[in-house]
Amino acid sequence: MEANRQTLLAKLAPLFGPRTENLAVEALGHILSESKPARRAVADVIRAGGADIGEVVQVRTQATGEDGARPDLVGFDKRSAERLLIEVKFWAGLTDNQPVSYLSRLAPDGGDPCALLFVAPAARLEPLWNELFRLVGEAGLPLTRREDATELRSAVVNDATFLVLTSWRNLLHRMAAQVGAAGESHTETDIRQLQGLAKRQDDEAFLPLRREDFGPEFPRRLRNLRQLVDHATDRARTKGIVGTDGMRVTPQADGYGRYIRIADQTSWFGIHYGLWATTYPTPLWLGSGMARLNP
Repeated sequence: MEANRQTLLAKLAPLFGPRTENLAVEALGHILSESKPARRAVADVIRAGGADIGEVVQVRTQATGEDGARPDLVGFDKRSAERLLIEVKFWAGLTDNQPVSYLSRLAPDGGDPCALLFVAPAARLEPLWNELFRLVGEAGLPLTRREDATELRSAVVNDATFLVLTSWRNLLHRMAAQVGAAGESHTETDIRQLQGLAKRQDDEAFLPLRREDFGPEFPRRLRNLRQLVDHATDRARTKGIVGTDGMRVTPQADGYGRYIRIADQTSWFGIHYGLWATTYPTPLWLGSGMARLNP
């Protein structure tokens, strides 16, 4: 896939608005229902968190339990027992049933390990994990941390019920590797579609604020960049490299810049946040008009 080319699923996602997570649920459910290697990859993620839930032979979307709770995905073993619940998250908040009701639903049958897996953007893992831990603690359930690895968190409740959190990136990478090794090219294509959707959510979502974001360094850095654009433009004009007669300064939603004239060609020079975030790690861009600069 080309570096900045969106997949079809990512392109269509904005049409679903707040229902984008439902789209991801159905896509993930379809893949897991059709592919044994993909299901094995999910079990491997759970195993990396400390729990061996065995083989997941069937996955159903939004299967309502006796308590009325309806997790996004339910995984069953050979005895048709629920061994895995999966909750799909991008940036929506937790519901009233998450995670306590789902953990209670997964009471082990005969002591067999079972797991509640949350999948979320990498940037959300830490705040989401803290929130899950707080809610379980407030419910009075015993919870012991097991694994804190790269893009993976896990804890155990009541000896055999596990709470696991991982990123879309980690889960889908493992799934793609498993189905690729098994030669399931059609499933690998489906996973690439879902990877594109998850990447779009990562790229465009409002990231959780950190304590350091409220310090003076960040606004001072932005102010310095604006000054750099102005000083560079003024120096280039003084040296006769560019002309600015009749040209405008253009602050806008996605950046700040100056219209300039180079060899009778009107161009734009400045900071473009969209291109900085998605295309190449530089804040400064030069192009012939803002229409050419939109990613």
